[in-house]
Amino acid sequence: MFKKIPINYLSAIIIFVIVIAWIFSGSFSSNDDVAQVSDDNIVEELISVRAKNFSALDKTYFLTIRGRAEADKVVLLKPKTSSTIVYTIEKGSFVKKNELICELDPENRIAALNEANASKNKAQLQYDAIKTLSEEGYRSDNSVATAEAALKSSIARVEMAINELDNVKIRSPFDGFVEDVYLELGDLITPASPCAKVMKLNPMIITGEVTEKNVDQINLEKEVTINFLDKSSITGKISFISKSANPSTRTYKIEATVDNKKGIIREGLSADMLVPISKVQAHLIPSYLISLNDAGDLGVKILNDTKVLFSDIEIIEDTVEGLWVTGLPKNSTIITVGQEYVVNNQNVEVELVE
Repeated sequence: MFKKIPINYLSAIIIFVIVIAWIFSGSFSSNDDVAQVSDDNIVEELISVRAKNFSALDKTYFLTIRGRAEADKVVLLKPKTSSTIVYTIEKGSFVKKNELICELDPENRIAALNEANASKNKAQLQYDAIKTLSEEGYRSDNSVATAEAALKSSIARVEMAINELDNVKIRSPFDGFVEDVYLELGDLITPASPCAKVMKLNPMIITGEVTEKNVDQINLEKEVTINFLDKSSITGKISFISKSANPSTRTYKIEATVDNKKGIIREGLSADMLVPISKVQAHLIPSYLISLNDAGDLGVKILNDTKVLFSDIEIIEDTVEGLWVTGLPKNSTIITVGQEYVVNNQNVEVELVE
């Protein structure tokens, strides 16, 4: 049979069979590879993360008000008359109420007082004599009235002379601290010129401003904690809540009064006023666990079994130990390592740590 087929045809048939066999063998091998690759894709490689259980605790929510210390009263002491300075107290002195701060030269005021007293004595004698004569019928009622008017006028001149002499002494209106003295001995002072600046440091006022959202949460006489930059703390009470907003910031002024008998608190010190608002269930977590979702919301990544969930949170206090936050389930398993590599609803391999 093969002898009847030309050799060239026979060679072509053999080559054709070999090619077809090679094609089919490659096709089956490719399909096997594709199937193997598909099987590999089906097996998802889980990312390993570490997580820790956090439980909610009772926490008092404090509203933090940034503020500063201010003296209860600050006055610039000015005279009611003009003269030269003959005495000033030392700058930086602590003074009591009515203590002498500055004194002016009395000039002719003492002489004016002596003259007024002499006129009063004379008017008194004249009045007494006329009144006696009137009682005996030798003077009219009109004469008595005239003498009485002259006496009262003399008494008034004495009082004015006393006040004028007293005006040369400038006294402290309260217990306080002499912050500055503006004049030297011999300087001329007028009612428009201040002699000294006196501050009342006890009590001290801590002032700050709050938004319209928070102002209604604050009550008078509420006890607050004041923290200063040197880490010292002191307690005080809310003493003033403004009824009108600052037109520039739309915020309301809040004042707290604190004891400062020793004068330790200086005016102008920066202070944080912590006002207790409410008690909440909150978690204390490290700050590095905080992240943002695609919408820009603040939160942390927690676990529901092995599934990652993004939970929104609200920070209520920043402390040295960490952040106090609300918004999490009471008992939450939070991813502590690997949270930046996983997304919401992703399954992960979990390693719990203490």
